[in-house]
Amino acid sequence: MKKFDAIKQKIKGPAFSILTPFLPDEEIDFASLEKNIEQIHRAGGKIFFVMGYNSRFSELSWEEIKTLNAFVAKKVKSLDKNHVVIVADPLHCSTKVSIEFARHAESIGADIISLICREKFYSEEQIHKHFKMVSDASNIGILIHEMPFLNGYGGPPVNYSISLLDRIADIPNVIAIKEDAKNDDLSRDIVAAIKDRVGIIISGGGKRQWLQFADQGCQAWLNGIGVFEPRLAVKFWEYHQKGDLKKRDEIVNEIEVPFFEKGLKKFGWHLVIKAAMQHRGLLNRKERMPLMELNEAQYKEVQKLMDSMPIDRLIQ
Repeated sequence: MKKFDAIKQKIKGPAFSILTPFLPDEEIDFASLEKNIEQIHRAGGKIFFVMGYNSRFSELSWEEIKTLNAFVAKKVKSLDKNHVVIVADPLHCSTKVSIEFARHAESIGADIISLICREKFYSEEQIHKHFKMVSDASNIGILIHEMPFLNGYGGPPVNYSISLLDRIADIPNVIAIKEDAKNDDLSRDIVAAIKDRVGIIISGGGKRQWLQFADQGCQAWLNGIGVFEPRLAVKFWEYHQKGDLKKRDEIVNEIEVPFFEKGLKKFGWHLVIKAAMQHRGLLNRKERMPLMELNEAQYKEVQKLMDSMPIDRLIQ
């Protein structure tokens, strides 16, 4: 049994990604961040995930990333020491820097470091060695942020192979994976190959995506609509566990489907989700350049969409 198995066993149900809010001067809005964490806690959320893309790492310095990781870890653990805190390393960095961030994550009391490797792919040995070096040099649970690699030889992106993930799952400290291939056949094979060794958080497609793999051993999903209203995700999980499929599927069909089809497809995930969070009173949709938030006309469209969905009825 892996030394972090007790943490792995907690990776079940909704994982709540943390979006970094900004003030009008583009500095991090820690007051809104704290408010969002508290809302997730009150709703019953138990897994908090500082994740490179949702948490806007491309717009942050490495010191700001450390500050963000530390703030989230401290706040979450002050609310409940049994909550799971996942923080992350920079999107583009050396193995040496990933080790630095893994050690920092341990020092701030996080449970897991999410590692993403965005260097160009040349060989499976390259990728395996990267994660093994971080594991050997740190003492914290590791989550692999698995998504297609940039192709070092040119051509289309390269997916993680089953053989590579099988080797990675045996690395000490590796206890979880954020499965982000967005390829159902590959996702199915990945779940089958490593579900016995790591917790799997599936990403892309929300609850509908997770439902395809729930009975096959996928334990958790990265929240979509649960970002702007955490109670939707917690209620969905409760209904699923109780076998109340009617109420569970109402949340999917009446909230997730219209939000994804009318909001996400038109405006893109990263911008529309912040607009939705502003409408729910969580934060301002302000971004840091080079990202630009939705303009007023676009925001009004999102508001209209949000008002058309029975959110408050379904969280009662």
